[in-house]
Amino acid sequence: MWSPALYPSCGLAGRDKPVPYGLLFSIRPQPGPGVETPLQQPSDFDALRLDLKGLGRVYVATWPYIFAQIWHFIALLVLNLALLGFGTAVAFLGFDVLLDSVGRAEPLSGAQASVMWLPDADYVDVESLGDAARFEVLFRFLIVSAVIIVTTTSAFTLLTMYKVWILQRVNQDLRVAMVRNAEDLSLRFHSRTSAGDGIYRVFQDSAMVTAVVDHVVVQPIIAISMIAVQLAVATLFSPYFALLMLIASAAVVAMALALAPRLQSWSRAARQANAALFTRVQETFQGIQAIKAYGFENANFGRFRSESTAALDTAFTLRRDFAALKVVVSYLLALLVFATDYIATRFVLAEGAVFGASVLVLFGMSVTQWTVAVHQARRSRIDAFALHFEELARVWCFAQDMAVGLDRAFWLLAQRPEVSDPDEPVPFPAVHEGVRFTGVRFGYAPEAPVLTGFEFAARTGEVTALIGESGAGKSTAMALLLRLCDPDAGSVAIDGVDLRSVRVADLRGHVAIALQENVLFPTSIADNLRYATPGATDAQIREAADVACATPFIEQLPDGFETVLGVGGALLSTGQKQRVSIARALVRDAPILVLDEPTASLDADAERRVLANLRRWAAGRVVIVITHRLSTIRTADRIAVLADGGVVESGSHDELMAHGGRYHDLVFANEPSHG
Repeated sequence: MWSPALYPSCGLAGRDKPVPYGLLFSIRPQPGPGVETPLQQPSDFDALRLDLKGLGRVYVATWPYIFAQIWHFIALLVLNLALLGFGTAVAFLGFDVLLDSVGRAEPLSGAQASVMWLPDADYVDVESLGDAARFEVLFRFLIVSAVIIVTTTSAFTLLTMYKVWILQRVNQDLRVAMVRNAEDLSLRFHSRTSAGDGIYRVFQDSAMVTAVVDHVVVQPIIAISMIAVQLAVATLFSPYFALLMLIASAAVVAMALALAPRLQSWSRAARQANAALFTRVQETFQGIQAIKAYGFENANFGRFRSESTAALDTAFTLRRDFAALKVVVSYLLALLVFATDYIATRFVLAEGAVFGASVLVLFGMSVTQWTVAVHQARRSRIDAFALHFEELARVWCFAQDMAVGLDRAFWLLAQRPEVSDPDEPVPFPAVHEGVRFTGVRFGYAPEAPVLTGFEFAARTGEVTALIGESGAGKSTAMALLLRLCDPDAGSVAIDGVDLRSVRVADLRGHVAIALQENVLFPTSIADNLRYATPGATDAQIREAADVACATPFIEQLPDGFETVLGVGGALLSTGQKQRVSIARALVRDAPILVLDEPTASLDADAERRVLANLRRWAAGRVVIVITHRLSTIRTADRIAVLADGGVVESGSHDELMAHGGRYHDLVFANEPSHG
């Protein structure tokens, strides 16, 4: 336990001038000297072709998420087919009643009379219906129709809501899986992607996979099932109808396949343009203070307008081709309807026999010969076929757009973590000796190694400063200590135990880090201090604040430790944020502490007090400080100078000054009066 009495009173330092920070942060890799490593998206697979192989890949990739809801999907399909069967039977009964019974005074069938609660003696077992009976039939028919319309509309709405509910569950599973997988991936992976790309994958591409489940799996299965039923019923009326429907289907499919490459090409262009626009908007809001400070508003606005126009133009071109295809499909299906109308009309005039009358009974149609009612019932089935086929064509068009983005989501889900727990982990060692890097070689890209033969040691009970030029690899070394990535060669060990032999959670539970980016959340100060240690007591967070010299200014805030900070800690100055960030790391009471530029935003007095407290706190712990500030470096027990991928000098301040090497030159370059 810590004791506040061990630390001198930390007076209120003058508020440092706040400087802008981005809303998002990440531990960024440090490239080797002179090596430029711009953030870029990793190469994705080519867009899927929606042929049998492509569809198979879609089904395989989405199957785990579908299977989790498989009984709901089966129930949805069964309910849709039941609604289709009900609609088919009702449609025929309606045509028959209106055209034959009301219009031509023909008696009702037993089923029709039962549905409308009419006695057989007056409406079935008669040669014809009188005027009063016909009006009664019409009245009853309107009532029954109203009930059916309300029932089917409600059922359709409920089924639609049911499908949305199922897909939302799938979407939830997908997003959780993507974020979990992204968290498990190493820093080497994240160094090749921008924050905007990661956000786009989680929100847009995960939604795209959900859309695929709907458009490439659910809707096509339902639509194809519906089309098959309509085709079967139309065949029972006449095989000619089935032949014409198959010819129209083949023509549409051939045209759609021929247009697929063009649609995917425009989709790819549209997605690239929208990704660029997304990044521009993100950068604008993140850097709004810098944009205004440098008078860059007009230039930034011009870029935004240009990229927005490009995004709109490519999206419009893609939708234009979609619309053209759907118009042609509509024309072909309209020709199909007209052709079948002509054939059906000739059947009615010839009073021909219905081809599959005996089987049509199963669909609620008691017919033997062609009548006007049969003509209309057949027309409703052809119309339903055309409607579902148009829907299938629409889904297919959108599927081409999805095909371009599918592999982005599949690619992220398919990535396997570089850093993982060993099969047989050993217990985390008691930290007596310290941390040692031995022969470590690492690079975010093979052609640009950052560390080459890196040798470094930080002993327990000492404050070790790791210094070097920007990009020398200091933060990369600490990333290896946290196993945010693993070295390509060599080892990182604690008390002789290779970090790769312990559980990742155990390692990170014993290492605390205060990042250079003082990231605070819009919650209370106490919650910010407990962020990495939810179970910390009030006494523990106050003790940590005492060490970081944060308690005095916190107590002057309106609600003290319960004061709610704004976005990015807007209520605090930069120096105050830095002290809160240090205190948050100290709350963990870990045996290893890493501080990345811990005093960069502190004035001289605050720096002196914080460092004095940290030296007392460091007793029995390993403390590694990454810094450029000479006043901070001098207080370290040991200093390691990192250059050319390795430690070129190591020792105390006095030893290194006496040696006359890089550290000596660095001190004289920054403080010429020193000599």
